Amino acid sequence: MPDLEGNLALLAANDLANFGALFAAADRHIVDGHRYRSVSRLELRDDAGRPVVVYVKRQWGRGAARPWRDLWRLRWPELPARQEWQNAQTLRRAGIPVAEPLAFGCATGPEGPRSLLVFREVRGQSLAALLLEFPDGADRGPAARQRHAIARVVGAAVRRLHDAGFSMPDLYAKHVYIEEPESPEPRVVFIDPQRLRRCTPRRAVADLAALLATTMLPPACRGDHYRVLAAYMGTDRLTAKARALVRPVLARALRTAGRGLDPNLLESRRTAPPGMVPLAHEKMTLWDGGRLRLNEAFRPAFEAAGLMTLDAIMAYRGGEPYRDVPGRLTVRAELPDPAGGHAVVYIKRYSSVPPKEQVRRLLRPGEPVSFAMAEGQNIVRLQDAGIATMRIVALGEEVSARGLSERSCLVTEEIPQGTQADMYFEAIYARGTSPAHRTAKRRIIRRIAQLARRFHAARFTHRDFYLCHILVRSMSGEMGADPALHLIDLQRVQYHRRGVPERWIVKDLAALLFSSMPSAATHIRSPIFTRTDRMRFACEYFATRHLSDDDKRLIRRAMQKAGAMAAHERRRQSHNGAAG
Repeated sequence: MPDLEGNLALLAANDLANFGALFAAADRHIVDGHRYRSVSRLELRDDAGRPVVVYVKRQWGRGAARPWRDLWRLRWPELPARQEWQNAQTLRRAGIPVAEPLAFGCATGPEGPRSLLVFREVRGQSLAALLLEFPDGADRGPAARQRHAIARVVGAAVRRLHDAGFSMPDLYAKHVYIEEPESPEPRVVFIDPQRLRRCTPRRAVADLAALLATTMLPPACRGDHYRVLAAYMGTDRLTAKARALVRPVLARALRTAGRGLDPNLLESRRTAPPGMVPLAHEKMTLWDGGRLRLNEAFRPAFEAAGLMTLDAIMAYRGGEPYRDVPGRLTVRAELPDPAGGHAVVYIKRYSSVPPKEQVRRLLRPGEPVSFAMAEGQNIVRLQDAGIATMRIVALGEEVSARGLSERSCLVTEEIPQGTQADMYFEAIYARGTSPAHRTAKRRIIRRIAQLARRFHAARFTHRDFYLCHILVRSMSGEMGADPALHLIDLQRVQYHRRGVPERWIVKDLAALLFSSMPSAATHIRSPIFTRTDRMRFACEYFATRHLSDDDKRLIRRAMQKAGAMAAHERRRQSHNGAAG
């Protein structure tokens, strides 16, 4: 039988005091969704006609069933919604600010178990959303002072939670809300206390690690993390006791699985990095028996060119060759659009699988992933992380059962006015020595450092992180305007679920450093970058004005590897010259 309990006066005023009516009403206003649960936002009216916003968390099927695995923990399994309802009330009785629970209900019928939980809306923003509004690299000024104040109150709030004897394993940035962030003393409110448990020293470290792991993207920096931990210890600065806490917390934060990093994928995909189309606005349709995925915005141009099948794209002989290596051909093509103009695209086609990759696919469990699909997935992942890259036009693949052979293609739209970063620096700054040129050069160096920091903080590594794979796109004709940066050639990009190993960070930074040196392998012919420029890059990458010993050690490793890469390139050029 349906059961609904709690503060039902507000729901009764809106004819929602019945479990079935409330569960059905939440169908129309979903803001976040999963396979067995969803969150809806409802705008109600109280008895006086004043607006009241509530959130309805619904669960069904497996999501609403009792977690019988709790029996192994010598604990009687409770319904997840009822457990969260009880935990929220427990926290409020202990004086811990938490979203106000209004009602709880559960039902069992032919469609299986169902449950719901109603919370009053918190008047503020989540820490994850609030950080996105701060400018990158701001270490001074009102925005930085506001960020520092928020870091201190968050640390103090977590300490009060632990002092009360509670631990929240899901203490992610999306579950920490900040009310009145502009005030000198913002208020912290926690949400989603479903997995509340008794606090122990080990669990306290895990809570802090989860919070720091989900605030590693810019503009949050290491100094903000130190402020959180210092406030947690009840001091204004890092004392010896606070420093003893830093190492285990940061070490666990780097190992924390990538959970809680995406507070609302449905919402985040309605926005896009500068120069990109939001993923929510893209519509990909299947053609050629499912072998080809095509962006509907480009379908007229592909129909006019006769490229509606994988075979037609693989056999396409038009366009200007851009890169031709064994097993892979990339061409630049201008496809006439019947509506007028041209669609300028890059068509990358794979026709074979190298022997090493064949061995990897045989040893790797699961279905084989084609080269084109791997790069397409990386494009979507980077856009979700807020990093500008390419726009997918079409993706086709035909892979054998074990992945030993494949035919695949990835078509991307040309980035308008995009120039490789090494060519951009060489063309603009090789002969430019005026103060305006130096200022613009430093601005772009800072932007590239911020891009590298955000890329690695999002747990990605490129493995071909050269300047030629960063496109600089001018947003306007003014020299003072910051250009947009797009990261391309994402086939070998890796996502590290448990944190990026240092050796891969060293490899990426070394590739950037090598590609900034005058060399026949790059478009850099002049000594454009000085030691001061490289120091500015390092300080911006580590988001600090003073490099720590660990920072210096990592930079030295990157410089040594870059020197080895340069020596290898000189030997290769000498060998080619001797052979010629």
